[in-house]
Formats: sequence, structure tokens, C-alpha cells
Amino acid sequence: MATLSEKALRRLIAGGETATVELKVASPRPVEMAERLCGMANARGGVVIIGVEDAERNIVGVPDERLALTKDAILRATRQIIKPALVLDPPEPEVSLIDGKQLVVATVPPNSGPVYQAGGVCWVRRGTYTVPLTVPEMLELANDRGLQDWEVQPARRATMRDIDLERVEAYLSQRSTRGRHASRFEDVEQVLIGMECAIPTPSGEVVPTNAGILFFGREPQQLIIQAEVVCVLYRDALGVGGYVDRKIITGTIQELIDEAEVFLNKHMTVGAKIEGWKRIDLPDYPLEALREAVVNAVIHRDYSRRGESIRVFYYADRVEIHSPGLLLPGITVEQMQRGDVSSKLRNPVLAGLLRDIPGYMVIWRISVSRKAEYTCYKEMGYNTG
Repeated sequence: MATLSEKALRRLIAGGETATVELKVASPRPVEMAERLCGMANARGGVVIIGVEDAERNIVGVPDERLALTKDAILRATRQIIKPALVLDPPEPEVSLIDGKQLVVATVPPNSGPVYQAGGVCWVRRGTYTVPLTVPEMLELANDRGLQDWEVQPARRATMRDIDLERVEAYLSQRSTRGRHASRFEDVEQVLIGMECAIPTPSGEVVPTNAGILFFGREPQQLIIQAEVVCVLYRDALGVGGYVDRKIITGTIQELIDEAEVFLNKHMTVGAKIEGWKRIDLPDYPLEALREAVVNAVIHRDYSRRGESIRVFYYADRVEIHSPGLLLPGITVEQMQRGDVSSKLRNPVLAGLLRDIPGYMVIWRISVSRKAEYTCYKEMGYNTG
């Protein structure tokens, strides 16, 4: 029995080709079929329906003598040509009967894991076209799917002169006093390598990693321009009346968090109540919720996305904190809403470094690395999505 009902198939066919639907009057060669399926797998998934004229959307069907060859072309594409092998859902192409005519349907499930290639090319579905991914797009896709660790890669154009050794020494001294490392650190370079804040190159030179620049850099944004926080105070609840205050925050990870906190505190309305002989402040929003949202955004955003900054929007009725990035593989919005999410960190090196500084991450807890809105409402207290 076909997974897609006749009604669902008719609806897909009537809608014509889209980013997730491809119509074929007959099966193309396995190589071309592999490109189409690979493109869908690297995008949002989709359905290839064979036996339908694309232009007029007429159902012509697949004749009996071509049925086995059509299914074989799909299976050869998914199992032999696409790397890694692509598993359809269901695993075998389906045969559906509409108006007495047979259609062959291949369903590509949404994929948040591997990046697929066919013929040595990583294809992607864009609109109704299948095109090769560019190198920057492949790197971004790999980061989105947690296939590479951007934070421990060498920072572009960076040398050890870009590391503020005084910051490193202060951090190491603080760790020593907490009993983590009782001895003095003679070779700071080797210590940075051990913390994954520096890495030896094939030539033997030691250079900072992205994490090293973000945490200990003299001017991190000179090398990682997207590592900034944009704070805006709006006049109204929609942002259409212009802004009252705007600040672009730069600096190390700690400085980004501290300055964002200063901006929010500066514009926070604070009421009060008297209990006995004590005055108790009542800020508009729970400060611990705002601080946690800022820390999560700064530590767990996707820093590989050039041109995208963390944004803090303070409206008349809410605060929104936008953190660039997608959900990591294995995490869905539905799981988050249920609170049923396993702990995954996009930037474990940065999280570990900040955890060792008192006052920032008391509990190393799960964060959501995605383009999200942490919205704190006056009526609701706070909601971090």
C-alpha cells in the first residue's frame, strides 16, 4: 500500500513542480535521477513522481514493460551513485494507481545529517532546478548539520600576535586558583593548543583557532566580522516608529555578554514593592532569563554564517534575542516544546571556556543553536522557545 494516498498524489500533481516535487513523464538515466534525488536530500526532501507530463500535468502512467526499469533506475541512483547511499522513505520506490495508470513514486525524507553527492558533485534543489552547491554553501551546510567544528578550525589570516596573552594569563590564573591546574603554565602556546584555542599547521607554525580568537583575541571582529551583537531599543511594539537607541557591541565573548547586559539594564524599567522594612525591585523582565538568553545566543550561535549578527531587539512590550543558526541534527521544535531534548552543543569549546569563568554558566545546560527568538513578555515572565 502506497504511503501517499491517491488524494495526496493528485494534490501534488495538480500543484506542479515545486522545491519539493518533481514530475517526470518517464524515468531519466540513473545518473540524472541521482542528481535530482541528491538535490532534494540536500534541501528539504521531496517527491519524484514518474508517469506525469510536467507541462500539462497529464497523468500518462508508466507502462508495464518499463515498470521494473524505472524502479531499477531509482534504486541504482540511491544505492550506487549517490554517496553516501540515500535511503528513501519507504526504502523502495512505490507504485500507485491513478485513473488506471501506474505511477512510480520516490520519496526523499527531510535530512539534517549527511551532505550527499552524486558524480562527485553536491547537488541541491533550488526552486524547480537542481544545481551544484558552491564551496561556501557546502561549508555552511556542513556547519548547519554539525559535520564540522568551525570553532576549532584555524582562524583566517590570524597569527598568534592576534591573541591577547594578558587575557590568556588572567584566564589561566583563574583556573589555577580554582584547583583545575595548580602548576604555572610555562608554554602558553601549548596550553592554547590543549584548550583547542590554537592549532599547529602542516608547516609547524602555531595559529589561533576561531575559538581562540573569539575568547582571547585582541580585536576578534577584525578577523571574524560576524561576531558582534546589535542591540536596538524601539519606540513601539512593532518597530515602525524608529529606534531610540542602537549599539553595535564588539569584543571577546565575555565582552559581548557584559555589554549586552549593560544595554538591557540601561533601558529596563524597574518598579518596586515594600515588604516589611525592605524595598524589593521589580524589573519588567526576569533578569536571569534575559541573561541566560544572551549567554545562550553568544555561546551557541552558528558563527560560520558570515554577515549574520546576534540581534537584541527591545520593543515596548517584549525583548527578542535572535541567534543565527539552525537546529542541530536530532533536535526538532516539537521536542523543544515538550522539553524532550538531549544535550547538544554547537560550540563545546567556547561553552567550556566560559563555564570556567564564575558568573556566566553556573549550570552547563542545553541550548538551542538556531535562528530563534527568545521572547520575554511582561505578562508571561519569560519564554526561551
